[in-house]
Amino acid sequence: MKRIVSFLMTLVMMLTMVCGLSFESSAADNTHKITKKNPAVVIRSTFATCGFSDNWGGVHTAVPLKDKDGYVLYDVIVWEDRINLYKFPNDVEQNEKEGFDFSLDVSTPSGLKAYVKWRESFCLKSVPCKDTENMSKSSTILRDAFVEFFRIVDKKTPSKNVVLKYSGHGNIGYSGCMNVEDTKVMLEKGVKIFGQKFALIDFGTNCRSGNTDYVQVYHNYTDYLLLSQFDFGGYSMDKWDYEVYKKVDGDHNYGNVFNVGSTVEKAAKSLVDLETQRWKYSKKNLKKGKIKQSMTLLKMSGYDSFMPEFAKLMYKNNIASTDVYSLVSKKGSKKLKSLYKKFVIYYKDNNSKDYFVWDKKSYGLTAYDMIYKLELSETSYTYNGKARKPKVKIILTNGVTLTEGKNAGYTLSYAKGRKNTGRYKVTVSLKGNYGSKEELYFTIKPKKVTVSGISAIKKGFKLKWKPVSGAVTGYQVQYGLKSSLSDAKTKWVEKADSKSTTVKKLKAKKKYYVRIRAYKTADGKKIYSPWSVKKTVKTK
Repeated sequence: MKRIVSFLMTLVMMLTMVCGLSFESSAADNTHKITKKNPAVVIRSTFATCGFSDNWGGVHTAVPLKDKDGYVLYDVIVWEDRINLYKFPNDVEQNEKEGFDFSLDVSTPSGLKAYVKWRESFCLKSVPCKDTENMSKSSTILRDAFVEFFRIVDKKTPSKNVVLKYSGHGNIGYSGCMNVEDTKVMLEKGVKIFGQKFALIDFGTNCRSGNTDYVQVYHNYTDYLLLSQFDFGGYSMDKWDYEVYKKVDGDHNYGNVFNVGSTVEKAAKSLVDLETQRWKYSKKNLKKGKIKQSMTLLKMSGYDSFMPEFAKLMYKNNIASTDVYSLVSKKGSKKLKSLYKKFVIYYKDNNSKDYFVWDKKSYGLTAYDMIYKLELSETSYTYNGKARKPKVKIILTNGVTLTEGKNAGYTLSYAKGRKNTGRYKVTVSLKGNYGSKEELYFTIKPKKVTVSGISAIKKGFKLKWKPVSGAVTGYQVQYGLKSSLSDAKTKWVEKADSKSTTVKKLKAKKKYYVRIRAYKTADGKKIYSPWSVKKTVKTK
């Protein structure tokens, strides 16, 4: 009976992976817990589809709930000539009725002026920009504006659960009108300001964000990433019903999914579930247009384990682009399938008989050219008094080797020094969509220690050596009765300029094998030199 149960469980697991029955990780998540002290602080950015002085009333009511225990919302609006940070209150509609005279026609100059004045009373900061739609002119201004907004938000509402949400069309650069390089700088500075990565970056309403380009660019800056595979143009409900729309619309319910005692991960899954509920009221529209829809939630703690292994699989099979899940399920190892489930923790789509069967399967994440190999020419040196500078080699899954340079694939920055023993960092700033900053490390080991003498004492010995240069931390002396030193005991000498040490309380008139090596403590770990030549001594 046990064998039958075991077989059935194994069969279910295989079907789950191969047939795509479930993409949800069952592992419990306790990170980014939402509390009153650490609410979900959402910074929602929207690109305005009209001029600053136009009657764009939907902006302040698109997300009705602005504040509650465990949730605080800020709005960033990219107007055609400025970027503004707003903090609208929950009772914004009541304020609107009280603060704006609707007997005035907003199509008239005086009415519109009154409306804009009321709306801008909720603006915390405004940054001018002549043409926000012109990326070449506006990208840097947008970048700096967001960084300034981050500082304001952190000062007003400090939290460990900061959510960055973009609502609207756009490219891989944030807010639709910021280039990728400025996006990376903005995110890096944001992480420093908030003191940790963003809890969630939400592209759940962006067209075709479900690809590895987004993942590579944003992975270093967030713990969770929500992506969509919406076709351009989106879709509409089969029968418009405002009450139903309010129940299933992500923006209307954004504040409702972030609750005290819950987690950001659970909230993100609820956003996926909301979108699938919306599909149910749009079946005819989705079927008629054969509009593919999917939502994918990624947990970035699985990125470093999964992505390099998946890139190897792409390179091995000579594939330029592919659906990630399909390749993993067909040709991935058992280990890679397991890593996938820890990385892609929640997924849903409309690829079914209830909607329509997709002509080409694409389970939420499409892979394009990725980093197959990112490595240093040398990862370990021995101290020689000269600065070390290993080269970097980067190969894509399509076989192309990237070259260094501002207009090429990457730029490099090396840690200072690199002469003395220690562990040193090389920062690789990948250009464009290939990724964000990656850190590689190499070590400089101490030189081999030269023993200058060993002499016997009563039930012990005295060991002498020549001090090693290169800023070592100390020395490790090993001694034992077996030549293999499998029985070795250790004495630590924690002074770099030490020349000798005495070991006592050994067995009398016994032959001991002795060796020594230098070490350097870096980042909490010891870096060792090679062992010296073994010496022997017979105790008195």
